[in-house]
Amino acid sequence: MTVSTNTPSGRLMDARRVRRLLMALLCLVALGLLFTSYAQGVHRRSDEAVNFTGIDFLLGRPEGRSAGSPHPMLLGSTAALVLALVMLIVKPDKRFWPVLLLLVASGCLLMFRFDVCYSAKNEFSMDEDSLSFGVGWILSVGSCFLAAVLAAVDAAIGARQARHKQLEAIYANTTLPGGYKERTLKEIIVRDFKKHWPVYLMILPTVIFYLVWCYGPMYGIVIAFNDYSPKKGPFGSDWVGLRWFREFFRSPFAYRTIRNTLVINFWNLLIGFPAPIILALMLNEMRNMKFKRVVQTITYMPYFISLVVLCGILVDFCSTDGVFGAIQRAMGMDPVNLLGDARYFRSVYVGSELWQKLGWDSIIFLSALAGIDQEQYEAATIDGAGKMKQVIHVTLPGIMPTIAILLILRVGSMMNVGYEKIILLYNGLTYETADVISSYVYRKGIVDADFSFSTAVNLFNSVINFALVVFANKVSAVLTETSLW
Repeated sequence: MTVSTNTPSGRLMDARRVRRLLMALLCLVALGLLFTSYAQGVHRRSDEAVNFTGIDFLLGRPEGRSAGSPHPMLLGSTAALVLALVMLIVKPDKRFWPVLLLLVASGCLLMFRFDVCYSAKNEFSMDEDSLSFGVGWILSVGSCFLAAVLAAVDAAIGARQARHKQLEAIYANTTLPGGYKERTLKEIIVRDFKKHWPVYLMILPTVIFYLVWCYGPMYGIVIAFNDYSPKKGPFGSDWVGLRWFREFFRSPFAYRTIRNTLVINFWNLLIGFPAPIILALMLNEMRNMKFKRVVQTITYMPYFISLVVLCGILVDFCSTDGVFGAIQRAMGMDPVNLLGDARYFRSVYVGSELWQKLGWDSIIFLSALAGIDQEQYEAATIDGAGKMKQVIHVTLPGIMPTIAILLILRVGSMMNVGYEKIILLYNGLTYETADVISSYVYRKGIVDADFSFSTAVNLFNSVINFALVVFANKVSAVLTETSLW
């Protein structure tokens, strides 16, 4: 069935095609402008005029410390533009992603200029006083921003059309009383506040807490882009662009800390995530309630031990004269200090995490198991399903939404390992396998008082964690139809 272009719906579809075509053309223009002048100036040593295009920065052609390396912000902008172009062509029904991608591209181009302005001398061997930006960069930013505006307008019109259709469907209902009027969002909020004001009052302290202690201090991330001095303050210190990010990735600690963080979290996910599920399933099948309570109490107790006390126990147990040393002697082996050998640190850390949190993490799965309709088990029994088949076809599908949500949260923290336990257990002999991003940030920020560098590293870590949460949420929505949003 074809829609006539003379009808209102046909004209709307044609207008939308035009908008999306303009957005695609603007993306192509922004990509094409990479071949034009992006920055020009004077070489700081030879005093010769230099002129670099966006392609030059992508290929690392400018001299200086960044020679041979693509500029990260320009690389991010190019990737966002390509993805936006693909979304406009392949997924024309998606309205939100083009807006987000085009805004990301615009932001990366602005960050590119910010970085070059404050790093021209060292990173690109250009005299800072002679630096200027060419028409290519200016038109690229303009193209990305205009495309983002068009995408936002297209998304707003699409949302308005969907709302209009929804209202038409509502008013077409003949069972509605006469004079019925759909409430606006403002009216709904005011009505709900008048009806449930005690609930809003109860949640107010929590909202204030998060605003003051979680969102308020976020302005401090600006020190990741300047040479922070407590005397000058966050906005009075000298700006340095992406200097600290470059310093981190150029240092020998970047690969080691990222590798150790990912490896420890991978083993924690592989072993520590399914273990509470298995324990909850086993406890759910127990019919001796007294024995069940004893098992629950024993597995819960380690969680309530102070972290400092728990780490002290581990240090004593893992020493050559400790429990594990005595076991090694009984087996005819030479005792080894497990926390003094880099080869065993990850095993001790992951094992202690499992021992401490196994019982506590199983509580949420036990709660999910309690919510499964018992009639499903009765129906499965009538159909001849044994215990194992009931677990596979009734129990696991029943708690799958809970498993999916918790898995998303765990994947979203793959780049995050709590520094408290690490610094209580590691030492100079185990840095090779024990030093993670959080412990490295602690040493640089608190011990060495290098606040800007540690903030930059922590900001990088947070951005990666956020990307992992979004990715895990999307995968979960596709595979299990369960997601956080």
